[in-house]
Amino acid sequence: MKRAAMAAMAILAAAAAQAQPPARTQPPRLPTPVPAQAAPQIPTRVAARTLTALCGEDRSACLTYVLGSADAFASALAAAGRPQVFCVPRGTTNDQIAQAAVRYLRAHPEEANNNAALVILAGLQASFPCGY
Repeated sequence: MKRAAMAAMAILAAAAAQAQPPARTQPPRLPTPVPAQAAPQIPTRVAARTLTALCGEDRSACLTYVLGSADAFASALAAAGRPQVFCVPRGTTNDQIAQAAVRYLRAHPEEANNNAALVILAGLQASFPCGY
């Protein structure tokens, strides 16, 4: 009987040990929340509103910003092996490229707070679509 009691106690102790989770020394780590916005955040140094105003005051600075943005997009896509998103026809002048971007900036005031370079990209895509 003594043996049976000891065996029963050993079984109960084993069952109790299995029923209790192991003691933790640190609180459990919660998963990192996924950001609500899946698109990457683009820092805005120059808003479209600022560029639109600049283009009304300083043609040279406007031309420089627009062409720099256009070259940066084209170069980044080429370096990544991706197709171009705008295709400027041969013979188009730098001034015509800037004018197309400025027309788009002025035609889309709802974009005023957005990154100027991204708005330029949208304008160049609209003005100079690729044929593929």
